[in-house]
Amino acid sequence: NITVDWGFTPGVYAITVVETDANNCDGAPVIVTVTVDPLPTATTATSQTACVGGIIPDLTAVGANVTWYFDAALTSIAGTGNNFATGYTAIGLYTYYVTETLGSCEGPAIPVTLEIYTLPTVTASSNPVSPLCDGDLLTLTGGGTATSYTWDNSVVDNVAFTPAVGTVTYTVTGTDGTTTCSNIATIPVTVNALPITGPICHN
Repeated sequence: NITVDWGFTPGVYAITVVETDANNCDGAPVIVTVTVDPLPTATTATSQTACVGGIIPDLTAVGANVTWYFDAALTSIAGTGNNFATGYTAIGLYTYYVTETLGSCEGPAIPVTLEIYTLPTVTASSNPVSPLCDGDLLTLTGGGTATSYTWDNSVVDNVAFTPAVGTVTYTVTGTDGTTTCSNIATIPVTVNALPITGPICHN
């Protein structure tokens, strides 16, 4: 048994082996052909992000015979194929290592991540507190850990307006500007009509 270093140049190589017997006589040479395949380049892969409770995207990689591993040592296979569904739904950062294989040669691994973000907390408050009287000004304000707040019914966050008579439930959507994850909160507002002054009688 011998070990041959074929270097880094792909191609077809030949090595000759000759047997010599105890009488020092050489047998006919035998030629062994060895094909050195090129080492694949690193595959191209895309990391993904998602919000907890939302759609969790697959991890994707471009290449042939793609293999996904749990560890950088490439000892534990997580899956195969260009698209890989991790199955994770909980908040966290999950790292995989992906390779491409051409022939019998596996290329270098690159890390690919799936990060699932938490949702921001969102609250809704009103000033003044419901119920109101017809004609009163109302200010609705979104709060919590979001960075921006958008209301329905054409309401602008923290800007006073005059609501109509009746009971309306307003919804605010709070969005985290870093993760783009969002959450909602609602607040019911009741506006009472003003009493109608009756006729005045004179004696």
